[in-house]
Amino acid sequence: MAVIALTSAKGAPGVTTTCLALTLAWPRPVLLVEADVAGSSSVLAGYLHGSARHDKGLVDLAQAYRHGQLHDGITEAAIALPDSPSHFIAGLTSPAQAAIMQPVWEPLAAALHHLEHAGVDVIVDAGRLGALHGPVPLLREADLTLLTTRTTLPAIAATRVRGALLRDDLAGQGFGQDALRLLLVGEGQPYSTREISEAVKIPVAAAIAWDPETADVFAVGAAPGRRFNSSPLIRTVHAATTTIQRLIAARRARLTPGSYAPGGQHV
Repeated sequence: MAVIALTSAKGAPGVTTTCLALTLAWPRPVLLVEADVAGSSSVLAGYLHGSARHDKGLVDLAQAYRHGQLHDGITEAAIALPDSPSHFIAGLTSPAQAAIMQPVWEPLAAALHHLEHAGVDVIVDAGRLGALHGPVPLLREADLTLLTTRTTLPAIAATRVRGALLRDDLAGQGFGQDALRLLLVGEGQPYSTREISEAVKIPVAAAIAWDPETADVFAVGAAPGRRFNSSPLIRTVHAATTTIQRLIAARRARLTPGSYAPGGQHV
């Protein structure tokens, strides 16, 4: 169906946790790509308890690209998520590797879109905006880019500044600013969806509950509690998957019968 990218402007609003929760709740197989150039794999170290070696991942895609085998490299770098039809590609082992990814991001963005034909959707953990050698093309070419933020005043202030830059970038070099939405974590702590959308000038796609106990299942591999499936986080994640799919379908319907080119031009 789509490529969805999550990023943040400041701090740790829960991008990686949300990406993993969305992946496991998604109705189709997903490839989760840890494209955060900060280094290390939160999924390997947290959710998987370090049970899988960090011996393949994003950095292998750079080598595959140099040999003209990027599509095969994606398959070979992917690791299965337990009890799920989905897979993930682990992030860089060190931020020192970020520079080698610079020429890979754009062809990788195109390659990820091709996975749709195989019945696989893609969720990208793009880390924090503004990182050196960050995965900007993955944000520009996603069907939906979700700028993730807490609802505190410092988080909103940073999101407003970075969101304006990202909105302009998507309008000028991406698939259009209408592909950008906010994803809130902890609505009402203290500001509401309406207040944040008006302040940041970006529509809100969905809100994920602030639920630290359930979040620890995804973040550090904690054992799910008895009420895990009915927890606030899980309920809101399922609601968010429905909303995200609806937004992408509606956007694609608006863009047909023509195709859409970077820069917001119909062709």
